[in-house]
Amino acid sequence: MKKLLVLVVVAATAAGAFARPPKGGMGHRPPPPPPRHHHNPHHHGGRWGRGGENFWPGFVGGVVGGALVRSCVTPAPVVVSHTTVAAAPVVVQQPVVVQQPVVTAPVVVSQPVVQTQNVWVEGRYVDQLQSNGSVVRVWQPGHYEQRTVTVQ
Repeated sequence: MKKLLVLVVVAATAAGAFARPPKGGMGHRPPPPPPRHHHNPHHHGGRWGRGGENFWPGFVGGVVGGALVRSCVTPAPVVVSHTTVAAAPVVVQQPVVVQQPVVTAPVVVSQPVVQTQNVWVEGRYVDQLQSNGSVVRVWQPGHYEQRTVTVQ
């Protein structure tokens, strides 16, 4: 428990070590509101500073601190070895049994023969639906098709 507490404190210190305080210092007050008749000036920096200059140091510190905490908190693998004693195998001879083979007459089953044939299909007109909803009649030329035929 003490080790974890020390690691958390080290990680928090590492994360905050690279962060810069706001430009007004630690006791900084918000700026007074602009005069009513003047145009509000344009600010070039945001919450993270100009171009994120106040973001990246804290981000890097957090990554480094997280890596340190992870390396210290992760437990080391425990290796356990077991000793196994095996008994010597016992060999038992089985008697050899010889059987006469049984001969049966083969059964002949006629299998159907499957053949593929090229068949000519005549050309024809086909109606096609266009994207605008109209129907156009188009000529589809003749062609060969492969068909399977079963012969007994």
